[in-house]
Amino acid sequence: MHLRRHPSFVPVLVGFCDQLIAPLRGQRLMIKLFGQRAPTEIAAHIVMMHMSASKPVERPTLTRLQRRLPGPRQTAAFVAVLRGLSLVTVERDPEDARIRYLVPGPVILEGLRGWLAMHLDCHARLTQSDGPSFRLQDDAAFYAETIRQCASWLCRDNRPLTGFPDLAWTDEHDSGIHLALTLVARSAAGREAVEISTAELATSLGVSRSHIRNLLATMEGRGLLRFSDGRRHLMLTPGFVASVEAWFCHQVCWLAAAAARADRVLRPA
Repeated sequence: MHLRRHPSFVPVLVGFCDQLIAPLRGQRLMIKLFGQRAPTEIAAHIVMMHMSASKPVERPTLTRLQRRLPGPRQTAAFVAVLRGLSLVTVERDPEDARIRYLVPGPVILEGLRGWLAMHLDCHARLTQSDGPSFRLQDDAAFYAETIRQCASWLCRDNRPLTGFPDLAWTDEHDSGIHLALTLVARSAAGREAVEISTAELATSLGVSRSHIRNLLATMEGRGLLRFSDGRRHLMLTPGFVASVEAWFCHQVCWLAAAAARADRVLRPA
């Protein structure tokens, strides 16, 4: 089924964009951290290594993480921040205290569980199917296997976002994609004009007003939005809205396929 043909597509997309930002809205420290791509990728690698490890040598440590990611000093700095916020804890190896495993904390694991469930729920609503999102809450094995089935996501080229240059560009800037999705939600996916308050957006997204102004101006220059009424309102351009809609469809289908693979792996022979 073509997801965009579903009569509830627009409200489902708008709700998705709003819910994706909601956990970070007003949380200046968290959105400053995860509004950047590097800490998000570091956390993703820690979770994947933690969930996939079948023996101690595969568990995440700072050294193993630095071998996987560019910029060892940056990786060490962000891991220190994650530890300082108790988003990641350390567990010593019982046989060698020099080895310290990085363990993702409940904020990260439960946040990821909710993120996955939101995607699977959107897919189920738009395909009118019985989605597996409820299993993520009650079935630890299914949750872990779904994470493992997303291993290829760690390669940036495999992510749905990479196929949509305009949206991927917003992800290159601090809180850029959060701003873009906020505008999609507030404009009913480009169907309505948005009244602009750089102060309110800056507070909501945890960045400065000048940063919001610069992002909006650059988005205008790239043809992603148009201002009107003395720059007090804006409209997202049809091309950018179409790009966001296509990315959303691709991403929810990608993750639904990963969950389906997890279900097959766990199904009794």
